[in-house]
Amino acid sequence: MNKSMPEQRTIRSLIHEATRTLSKSGVDSAELNARLLLAHVLGVEEWQLGVYRKKISEQQANQLGGLIQKRSQRIPLQHLVGSVGFYGLDVQVSPSALIPRPETELLVETVIKTIHSQQKQNEPVKLLDMATGTGCIALALAKELPMAQVWGLDISEAALTLARNNASNSGLEKRVTWIHSDMWSGIKDPQQQWDYIISNPPYIPSHEIRELEPEVRDHDPKLALDGGQDGLDIYRILAHQAGRWTTQRGFIFLECGKDQAQAIQILFKSASWFADQVVRDYNNVQRILVFRRATTPNPGDPVQ
Repeated sequence: MNKSMPEQRTIRSLIHEATRTLSKSGVDSAELNARLLLAHVLGVEEWQLGVYRKKISEQQANQLGGLIQKRSQRIPLQHLVGSVGFYGLDVQVSPSALIPRPETELLVETVIKTIHSQQKQNEPVKLLDMATGTGCIALALAKELPMAQVWGLDISEAALTLARNNASNSGLEKRVTWIHSDMWSGIKDPQQQWDYIISNPPYIPSHEIRELEPEVRDHDPKLALDGGQDGLDIYRILAHQAGRWTTQRGFIFLECGKDQAQAIQILFKSASWFADQVVRDYNNVQRILVFRRATTPNPGDPVQ
């Protein structure tokens, strides 16, 4: 008799029961969530569940049950496992900061490509990640761009504590300078300027927050979600104040919400920023906007 068969059925039965519980609670991708939580409990990768042969203890089964109960209450999967992968980094998460999304990796990728196209090899550059949250953007850029000096700024001290922990865990604690500030107000050096400013700011219109999925509405900090009446409050500040804080060759890289790209381009055009790129995400949404300070006054129309 094959002794591994009961253990394999035990894994299948645990996944089946967990999937059923999560589905009843309205959790999307319920089976994948169940598998990821079980893998977390067992200390393996999700793909290894199919070849797992060790006996599952009662303690592990109970631990899984507790996690499934919490997930069925719509606590985010990432909060339950404690981290999320982002651009090759393992980023610690908590309710103190927005959970990094896959779309934001596209923002990092766009910054890297643009810098490589604009700078001489190994030419020093200064980067500011505005509203840094977990620090995922600043840390990914520090890792990928060894010639860059990187700053991460946030209004939330709790978010900055999380960002510092992520820097330490990634071995990048000496690569990023963290600033506790409400936008530019806390920057002590009036002569400070950056070549590239990057931001994934709050962009959800205030009245739409109550309609978000519970994982976002109830567990991401409102400060990281609420972009004001039309979702564009921070973009207005950036458009009209960033020129003071950028060098003459300065670029701004922004993530934005669905159907916001054209309005943001108009805002930046009115402040003498020219649209350089619009990058669509995996769902064909205009998600990443790139603006530059140009020397010739020919802003043209919004980029499509």
